[in-house]
Amino acid sequence: MSVLRLYEDENLSLIVSTDGDFTNPDEETALDGTNGDSAQKALWVAVEQTVLSSGIDGTQTTITLAEPRFADPDYPVIIVDSEKMLITAGHGTATLTVTRGYNNTSAASHSAGAVVRLAYDCSSNSIVCTDNQGTDESSWITYCDDDGQGNPDGNWESPHLIPNLNHNQSVKIWRRLVVPAGTAAGYKQDLVHRLACTVNETAMS
Repeated sequence: MSVLRLYEDENLSLIVSTDGDFTNPDEETALDGTNGDSAQKALWVAVEQTVLSSGIDGTQTTITLAEPRFADPDYPVIIVDSEKMLITAGHGTATLTVTRGYNNTSAASHSAGAVVRLAYDCSSNSIVCTDNQGTDESSWITYCDDDGQGNPDGNWESPHLIPNLNHNQSVKIWRRLVVPAGTAAGYKQDLVHRLACTVNETAMS
């Protein structure tokens, strides 16, 4: 599992659900497969994150998140403000048990609404569409960068390279879905965005 995730909003609050979880998929409805149709959508790429649902002091070892997050035990380090914490229990839930002041950082108080992120920087980032069932229709999905004016730059491709991202950075990309003409009506749920990256724990100066 990648530490990078897709979001539907610039504030990084609407996370796109992962493969097999249909709580908030990236979806399009009622596209015309008879004559061929297409749709495009802005998405943001950033490390997995949420916010604290309640404030904590410098000693609490149980923290409560606004949403269940951080299911992958291979990436157990999170960061709130400038404090790293090590998740020791509760992966993938909204209640985490943590070691405070991890890896030479200092435990401190944090307010409700403080952003909780995975403490990893990502390089060699890319996104590709895969089809995990039946006929391979992954070519229907391509990606491109934003042109800086809020529009696709038009260089649609898959896979698509994404700039390096520190733990507190995000980037806007675009996703395009093209349904070929003559496509029979159907409901598809087997096209999956795959994010890949090289991961390094964030170094604190």
